[in-house]
Amino acid sequence: MTSPREPYGLLDGMRVIDFTTFLSGPFGTQMLADMGAEVIKVEPPAGDSSRSIPPH
Repeated sequence: MTSPREPYGLLDGMRVIDFTTFLSGPFGTQMLADMGAEVIKVEPPAGDSSRSIPPH
């Protein structure tokens, strides 16, 4: 028998739709995800333009 999932963050159970594209927007939605929100990333058909930037 499994037990119900325990909440793991302040935003557990919240759903966020992310339309952001560059630096501060994705960083903000990453922080929301770290607090437990489910983030749904919406991108244009060609993909997010920041994917071509290498990580630092």
